[in-house]
Amino acid sequence: MTTGSPTTPTRAPHRGLRQRSAAPHRFPLRRALLVSCASFLSLLSCATEFEPASDVAGLRILAITADRSYARAGEDVAFAMTVTDGLGDDNGDPRALQIMWLGGCFDPPGDLYFLCVEELATRFQGLGAGMPPDPGLLSSSHASPAEDGVPDAHKFTLRIPDDIVTRRPAPASGPHYGIAYVFFAACAGTLAPAPLETLGSDVPEFPLQCLDADGNPQGPESFVPGYTQLYAFADERQNTNPPTEGIELDGVPIARTAEDATVVLRCPISDAERGRASCGSSTPTDVCVSHRVTAIVPDVAEFMPDATDESGQQLRETIWVSYFGDGGDFESGVKLVSDARVGYLADHTVDWLAPEEPGLYQLWAVTRDQRGGSSVVRGFVRVE
Repeated sequence: MTTGSPTTPTRAPHRGLRQRSAAPHRFPLRRALLVSCASFLSLLSCATEFEPASDVAGLRILAITADRSYARAGEDVAFAMTVTDGLGDDNGDPRALQIMWLGGCFDPPGDLYFLCVEELATRFQGLGAGMPPDPGLLSSSHASPAEDGVPDAHKFTLRIPDDIVTRRPAPASGPHYGIAYVFFAACAGTLAPAPLETLGSDVPEFPLQCLDADGNPQGPESFVPGYTQLYAFADERQNTNPPTEGIELDGVPIARTAEDATVVLRCPISDAERGRASCGSSTPTDVCVSHRVTAIVPDVAEFMPDATDESGQQLRETIWVSYFGDGGDFESGVKLVSDARVGYLADHTVDWLAPEEPGLYQLWAVTRDQRGGSSVVRGFVRVE
């Protein structure tokens, strides 16, 4: 791809951050290489060590959505977190969650998010001594199911500084912009400040930890930290969130409430048997009905400012939809909705096998564009 000027900065919906552990510090690249090697070895052995990304087996943040994915200086931006927990407590009841947001980091040098971490951590330490948080730094929230159409929405509002763009010199080429970072965490336990001495690596760890009832730090099945970023441009360009208008099962809209859950038959094949079948064994899964799940996403890809192909044709943004479920199995967790060159792709359908155990389950579709826009739809399915 060639452009008349550097491509418009893009924003991932959210990214995870390193958690505290007793292990020595490791650079992210080394960890990425280890994960890649582990994935390759798992393919060779045809063994599944990791749950597919579409399977909600523990605590998961499925999406961070903003009411505007590009901001204007001086305005308020509302964020919503879609979070769910695939684990229960010792009695099988849903675990109580603590949700926390940390805002207030703008225009760090080089746009590097981790330069915000120690600043926020220092400001956050006072909470451990019972001091009140700085205004606008911290917010705890409780879920408001389907609030404003966002499933299990935990809200946070960030005021964008009036000078977020003008405080930075205009570049010689490309758009003139400012950037804001928002950090967040979900914890099935109690959130507490992390000791500052753990924050001395080249890429600092998250300034919070999640503790169980005995004060023990929790792992990723119970603690999910992350961050999201938000751009503001001097020309006040905007980016519309790509809508997810609905989610269908076999061509019929899936119920949005548990009381009206769509009913399907269970698939009497265990997880172990499904794994063997996916590795080419003779264990059949065709005894089950394969359901077609479809996110309803219209052709809404916007043109990308400053982005053109080799012929000078302006490119559109890339849009995709991710599927998640707290039961059953998707044959694919991601479908492309719109390609920068090809354009709109009408088929967003994936196959889904119902779980073995009867009960109430949830399916989600999260539509995202490459500039940070997103929307979420959830449906309920009752397996009998």
